[in-house]
Amino acid sequence: MKNNFLNKILFSALIIGLSVSAFAQNWQAPASEKDKTSPIPFSTKTKQEGKDIFNKNCKSCHGEIGKNNPVALSPNPGDPASEKFSVNTDGELFYKITTGKGAMPKFKDIISENERWAVISYIRSFHPDYKPANTNSGDVVEEESFNGKNLKLFVNLDQVNLEANVEVQGDVDGETKAANGVRVGFFIKRTFGLLPVCEPVTTDNNGLAKAIFPKDLPGDSTGNYEIIIKLIDNDLYGDVVYKEKINWGKSFVYENPLDHRALWGNRSNAPWWLLITYFALLGPALIVIVWVMLQLKKLKGLGK
Repeated sequence: MKNNFLNKILFSALIIGLSVSAFAQNWQAPASEKDKTSPIPFSTKTKQEGKDIFNKNCKSCHGEIGKNNPVALSPNPGDPASEKFSVNTDGELFYKITTGKGAMPKFKDIISENERWAVISYIRSFHPDYKPANTNSGDVVEEESFNGKNLKLFVNLDQVNLEANVEVQGDVDGETKAANGVRVGFFIKRTFGLLPVCEPVTTDNNGLAKAIFPKDLPGDSTGNYEIIIKLIDNDLYGDVVYKEKINWGKSFVYENPLDHRALWGNRSNAPWWLLITYFALLGPALIVIVWVMLQLKKLKGLGK
């Protein structure tokens, strides 16, 4: 009797669990959201921006797109390159990214509307049969991105205004042309990585990009620091990097706190009051221990 009752409870729990799992997998967007289209045309630029946003906010659960390695959650987050995602309209994907569900956060409160569409632009680049609903052809707009190769950086540093002016050029059919629509990153080398000076800057039609460096950035003892200017989309153009040490920072001398007397200092730099207190307590304790040992020796002698 008892076993039958237990089996019924386990069977009911299993049915409920399967029902909840099936409900979670069957995630439908409202009909009013299905036909929504992107207000910005999908392009190589939006794809690259979406890739950066995806890697920061989505990769931790969905894994690398196309490699089917999402985190083991229930329900399974899924690979955005799979049919589970590709069968959704742009509006459905936008709705689900915006509202979230279960372990997936509500990205309406985290990233902007255009950033959410950029993520969809990146995801759609893995759907070979995708045709944008807001264009007449099935091609993603590509005119915003430079289609040349062998890109080079030409950097002019303005010491007075603390500006880094960059011109990017590349080869197109054997001719050197300005590389428009290329994202350039401006960084300062730090001990544990690179410090971005600003958001990546996209080159204009003349292949030009500019960044202004803050005046109060700390450098070494003489105000020097190393700047690193590089192309962000290295999967398209390869590693194109410019480095130079400049004197635009504030002088900064690092002082090791362990060199001063403090509670967190090493033994030789402990505070004087702490050392005095320690030995003041330790001295009488040692005297008592020696006295006890002498008394024990005396008792031993009396016992003989």
